[in-house]
Amino acid sequence: MKSLLGRQTRLLSFLALVCFSANCIALPEQPNILLITADDLGFDDLSVHKNPLVSTPSLDQLAQQSVQFSDFSVTPVCATTRASLLTGRHFYKTGVSGVHGGRDYMRLEETLVSELLQKTGYATGTWGKWHIGKSEGYLPWDRGFDQAYYAELYRHQSSSGFFNGKSVKHDKWVSEVVTDYAIEFMQQHKQQPFFAYVSYLAPHEPWLAPEHFTQPYHDKGERPAIANLYGMISEMDFHIGRLLDYLDKSGLSDNTLVVFLSDNGPWWDSSNLGAMTKQEWLTRNPSKMNGNKGQSWQNGIRSPLFVRMGRHFKASTVNRYVNVMDITPTLLELTSTPNIGSAKQLDGESFVPFLKGQIDGENNRVSYIGSHDVISHKSKFNQWTPIDKVARSKMEFDSQLVGLRNEKYKLLLNPSIDRAGYPTPADNYVLLDMQSDPLERQNLYAKKPEVARKMKSQLQQAFLELRDGKTSFSPPVYLIGGDNPVSVINGFGPSSTGGNTLSKAHRLTGLKSAGDFAQYAVRILQENLYKIYIKQTNTDAAGLDFSLRLQGNIVQSQFSGELLQEVGSMMLQQGDATLNFEILANQSIKPWAEVTGLRRIILVPAEHKIDVAKWKLPD
Repeated sequence: MKSLLGRQTRLLSFLALVCFSANCIALPEQPNILLITADDLGFDDLSVHKNPLVSTPSLDQLAQQSVQFSDFSVTPVCATTRASLLTGRHFYKTGVSGVHGGRDYMRLEETLVSELLQKTGYATGTWGKWHIGKSEGYLPWDRGFDQAYYAELYRHQSSSGFFNGKSVKHDKWVSEVVTDYAIEFMQQHKQQPFFAYVSYLAPHEPWLAPEHFTQPYHDKGERPAIANLYGMISEMDFHIGRLLDYLDKSGLSDNTLVVFLSDNGPWWDSSNLGAMTKQEWLTRNPSKMNGNKGQSWQNGIRSPLFVRMGRHFKASTVNRYVNVMDITPTLLELTSTPNIGSAKQLDGESFVPFLKGQIDGENNRVSYIGSHDVISHKSKFNQWTPIDKVARSKMEFDSQLVGLRNEKYKLLLNPSIDRAGYPTPADNYVLLDMQSDPLERQNLYAKKPEVARKMKSQLQQAFLELRDGKTSFSPPVYLIGGDNPVSVINGFGPSSTGGNTLSKAHRLTGLKSAGDFAQYAVRILQENLYKIYIKQTNTDAAGLDFSLRLQGNIVQSQFSGELLQEVGSMMLQQGDATLNFEILANQSIKPWAEVTGLRRIILVPAEHKIDVAKWKLPD
């Protein structure tokens, strides 16, 4: 047996040597992984990418040591990118279709790269922004991470959140906190392969950073908004330097794959300091790309991508097109990790050959560029409304803000045209040659009719497959009676709505007339008698009669003037079910009274004596 194992080991080593023709240095069989993401960092937000103001020495050095990808695309917003990053699948298929309002929940049936690596002996940890589920079953410690810090959004100073499910607070800035956790984790697990996913919240607004990082920009004469924006980037860069220094000093650099990217392009406004001026925006974007976060122009979806592993990958720049869905299959190939236990087909494709210097040949990647702003003609529909059967049936292809990308061409349908320098659409389409026109200035739709025709057909087919797919746009399924004694149903994350009901990012509103309703998909894990509470963000609903129906149980009550009120109890059996919340009558003296802040429906086993008002839950 030992002889057989020895022959297998020698064979694997020989194959690693043979396949790496550029340098002939054997790749580690199970390298460590340090995956680093920034939040709302633009491609041009680095000094290595010619930003004239920002200072990013750590990331500049990492870039110079890495394989850099000049044509790497993510998605227009954070949750959708993270869904594709961690699964290798198109985000719509994972159930994630937007940001907040229940649209940022990844299906329980999805398999994350963390789970696959965990099965092959990796220690797994993540710290910082999560944003692909915010209730039991969807949190990082439920999804293949041995250790996780779920940081509250967007508390940059005095970071708070949940560490492996327990509420914690810190007297430090969040970038420092997540870096401290990551370094301690790598120290604890340096004797075994580890997957460390460090997910910074910088530079997402509100723009705020420690004074010693903002002062250099104040000294240059920048306004507080700009000093804090660039201060956040410099602070993050400093802590990324700490991560890389740890790898060097611990001797782990040569055996650790370091991957750095951003989740989407830059944003131009901050809730605490206001918007950038036109000149500040131009200075921030020296490449002069069109677009911003939330849009499918390059400045909304082009991200840095740096990949380094000691001596094993020669520092270079790869000009081939790759996509965020390609990260997971690349990690699986580099770690010899099979996609076992997942029935889900990966949509991404490994780019290991590009890392090895094999950059010639065909690149057949085709990516469907989805939008968080899904368009449906259902009444009251917006970017947070659940995509139920009615909404799905009213999703017309010609109305969507979508696109298709291959290595040479990019086709956009109904792109946002809000500044000078954007190409004029033809028939609502823009066709771009990304090799000869990477700044997206010329619409070739009329000049390349055959290319346009073929890509339009591919785009429509992809749209129909995703719209009609069984898993696409799936709503949250709330777990009741799990390990947490307090089970939460987020009011803003229903599976279906009707009447005047209007979804918002963090609350449900519009409920004011008899028949207005919201439905919630639930899974009862433990048979029990549960007390039921309603939580609001304000008291404007006082006087509204409502009912809750679940598994034949009916609770009727009226909204009071309390933000949190107990409304009844139900005896529930194990199984999947639908909770129906419906307005029965409006007894308010104000005829326009409506639920402007339905935040949560909370269930607690009757035998538990818990002060629900003091119980901390992820937001």
